[in-house]
Amino acid sequence: MKLVTKLTVVATLATFMFAGMNLTWGNAYSNNATDDLAVANQFGVWLDVNDSMAFGWEGSGIKVGFAGPAGMDVRLGYDTTAGGNVGATLGMSRTWWTSTGDGWGTNLATALDWTMTGDNAGSFALTMNLGFGF
Repeated sequence: MKLVTKLTVVATLATFMFAGMNLTWGNAYSNNATDDLAVANQFGVWLDVNDSMAFGWEGSGIKVGFAGPAGMDVRLGYDTTAGGNVGATLGMSRTWWTSTGDGWGTNLATALDWTMTGDNAGSFALTMNLGFGF
């Protein structure tokens, strides 16, 4: 049993070792509870599953991205807010600049996510990120 567990752990870690990884840092602009514009710093980590799908953590929740039309990505998320409210999000993102070359890649991206459920249903978040990936 111990050998099977070790092999499973090694196989799982090997899949992440060869996956594309992107670290993001940026600002998120959203409407808060009083419908005023709020700004927050945002950090995230994204892992590529394949050429058209990625999953990761960004800001305050887990997100999954799928390749969409016109070079955009469709995003599904499960986010929590500072008050502990939970909501499902739906959004679109676009990477509008990517560096070229070997090693670390840099990109600039914009995303717009709408909260669909929970106490903050109907609110939005516009995120502008700088990403570093390999």
